[in-house]
Amino acid sequence: MRILYVVPNISSYHFFIGDLSAGARALGYDPHVACSMSDSFGGGEKGDGRATMHALDLPRGMNPLGHLKAARQLRALVEKLQPDVIHAHFSAALFTTALAHRRGWPLTMGTFHGMSFPMMHGLKRQILRRAEAWAGAQFDQVWVLTPDDRLALKAAAPAAEVAVYQCPGIGCLLEKFHPDRVPLAERAALRAELGIPPEAVVFVFVGRLVDFKGFGLTVRGFLRLTAAHPHLRLLNVGPGDPLHPSGLTPGQESARRENPQIIDVGLRDDVWRYLAISDAMVFPSQREGLPVCIMEALAMGVPVITSDARGCRDVVRDGIDGIVLRDPSAEAMSAAVLRLAGDPAYRRKLGAAALADRERFSRDRYVREQLDIYAAHLAPEPATR
Repeated sequence: MRILYVVPNISSYHFFIGDLSAGARALGYDPHVACSMSDSFGGGEKGDGRATMHALDLPRGMNPLGHLKAARQLRALVEKLQPDVIHAHFSAALFTTALAHRRGWPLTMGTFHGMSFPMMHGLKRQILRRAEAWAGAQFDQVWVLTPDDRLALKAAAPAAEVAVYQCPGIGCLLEKFHPDRVPLAERAALRAELGIPPEAVVFVFVGRLVDFKGFGLTVRGFLRLTAAHPHLRLLNVGPGDPLHPSGLTPGQESARRENPQIIDVGLRDDVWRYLAISDAMVFPSQREGLPVCIMEALAMGVPVITSDARGCRDVVRDGIDGIVLRDPSAEAMSAAVLRLAGDPAYRRKLGAAALADRERFSRDRYVREQLDIYAAHLAPEPATR
C-alpha cells in the first residue's frame, strides 16, 4: 500500500510525519511525503529516509494563487504515484489537497490540527469558516483533535465525515522527554551557562514568540513580578515569527530584552534540556489543536500554567498537573506564577501527577491509531452470498 502524506513544510515531517512514515514502512507500506522543502521560518532541510520526499510549493497562509499552483503540482504527483491513500495534515495542506482533488482519486483523508475559524472574529472568521468547511467536505474522512472542533466543523459542513482521534493528538516522544535523560550535573552546568543561580525558580515558555501563543501575556505577567522577586527567571525557548505580532508594545519589548531575569535561547532542537532545568512551564495559548509542547513538559514532570482554551484545557488537568487560567490577564498570570514559585511542595505534587500519567502522551499510540484507521478503510468488503 502506498501512502501519500501532504503537509505544509518539511518541519512537519521531522516533527511527527516521519514517525508515522516509519511505522507504516515497518508494516510493509510505501510512505511518500509532499511538502515545501523549507521550514516554517525560511531554513532548508532534507528528508531522512523514512519516506520518499517530493517538493511541493505549498504557501504559508491564505494565498489563493499559491494554493492553485500547489494544487496543480499535487494533481500531477498523484497521477504519477498512484497512491492508495492520500492524507493531508493542517489547514493549508487540506485546502491545497481539496483544490487538487478529482473524481476517481483514492481514499483521501484530512486532519485539522486545530480548526482556525472558531478562533477568529468578524469577516476573517466568516471567510475561514467557508474555506475550512468547503475543504473538509471534499475529503472522504476528516479528523480533528478535540470534540470542540468536531462540533464546529459539523455545524459548518454537515455533510462532512468528521471524527475525533482517541489518542491525545500526535503525542510526543517519551524517550526524548524523560526526566532522567538530563543528569543533575548537566542541569547545573546549563543553569550556570545561562547565568541562572541555583536558588532561582525558573518558568519556561516553549513555542513561537507570538501573541496567540500567549507570549505577550506571559511576558506582561512576568514583568509585573521581576522587581519584587529577583529569584524568578523566565526562559523563552523558541523563535519569533515575522508574520505574527508578539503581543508586546515597543516599551514592553525593550523592557523584556533589558531584563536580566528574562532569558531568550531561541529555536532549539534539544528542548528537553531546558525543560529539565525548569520548575514550571507557562503557555497561555489561545489557538491550539492539542499543544505538543505541553505534553512534552508534563511527560518530564514539569507542571504547566495554561489558558482555558481549546486544546490547552484538554491536556492540562487543572489542580492535578497544572493550573488552567480562567482569566487570560497579566494579573491572573502573575498570581499563578507566584503560587507555584512560593509553594515547592505544590509544584512537586503537580509534577508527580504529570509523571504518573505520562504514557497517555506516547507518540506510539498515535501511530498505531493512524495505521489501524488506514487498515480499516482499505479492508476489502466482506463477500455477500
